[in-house]
Amino acid sequence: MMEQKKLARNNIILLTCLLLFILFFPVFSVHRVLIKNIIFSAIIFFGVLSLDFEAKTRQILSVSGIITVVLIWTDHFFPNHIFGLLFFISFFCFNLFIAIVMIRHVAKSKNVTLPIIINSINGYLIIGVLGSVLLATSDLLQKYVYHSHTGAINFAGSTAEGFHDYLYFSFVTITTLGYGDITPVSSIAKSVTLLIALSGQLYLTILVAILVGKFLRRKDESE
Repeated sequence: MMEQKKLARNNIILLTCLLLFILFFPVFSVHRVLIKNIIFSAIIFFGVLSLDFEAKTRQILSVSGIITVVLIWTDHFFPNHIFGLLFFISFFCFNLFIAIVMIRHVAKSKNVTLPIIINSINGYLIIGVLGSVLLATSDLLQKYVYHSHTGAINFAGSTAEGFHDYLYFSFVTITTLGYGDITPVSSIAKSVTLLIALSGQLYLTILVAILVGKFLRRKDESE
């Protein structure tokens, strides 16, 4: 079983990777794809180490994480829409499981500690990243499966220039900013956008209820 200090450290590193990806990735003008893949690989690695999983669960996560990393770099060195689609699906499933376990971990914890707060933040950011992966996947499906000449999403009158556009749209949606400069066009993209918005609001509502409930229960027990 991993020590609490190691878990806290791993969660802080995971949080740092997520923030670097969300806040600074869009500003890079060169080597953007390389940076994305490096950060994605780091998110997978520290995602496996972010919680004190049971041995069998960690083993399954490690194997799926390795498969996802292999797909990431295969698509990087041998660009192909099939590899890209498989990578997005694998990355989505892996991080979806991590996010669900993080929520369960926060719900089962007895006290509101620093690792719990970091877990909560990481869970929210991972949902935003997952949203961008779903949006990118819907665009790939629109272009290469449905063979449409138009993308699934309209980015201010044009198509997406890169993954950073999906990332931006996902967090604009999940935070309900809704600037209106980006709009979903296809039915799949519209459904994904609704899913992202609902997931963000439900996560915050449930999370606040859980943390406030734990705080009040601890206060009542101390009196």
